[in-house]
Amino acid sequence: MRKSHLEPDEVRCFCGRPTAEATAVSYSSTLVRYVFHRCGCGREWTERMPAIDRSKPVSFDEILDVHEHLTAFEGPLNELLGLKSA
Repeated sequence: MRKSHLEPDEVRCFCGRPTAEATAVSYSSTLVRYVFHRCGCGREWTERMPAIDRSKPVSFDEILDVHEHLTAFEGPLNELLGLKSA
């Protein structure tokens, strides 16, 4: 039976592929957010993160920052979102 968990600081799967290239799906509950990853080789792992407080308003400056990052960004979505696997 294969292990199903990678350490959060690992940048490569056991197969040699970068973990940033893994498919990522997120699920949010009221208390916690989970990001499920699946590498092309079939290995899977899950990251547990604090839930996002959606009641907190977003400032205009934060929106501008996001747009600046998006215009200058080239790479995988995981890296853009700042996930540990990047």
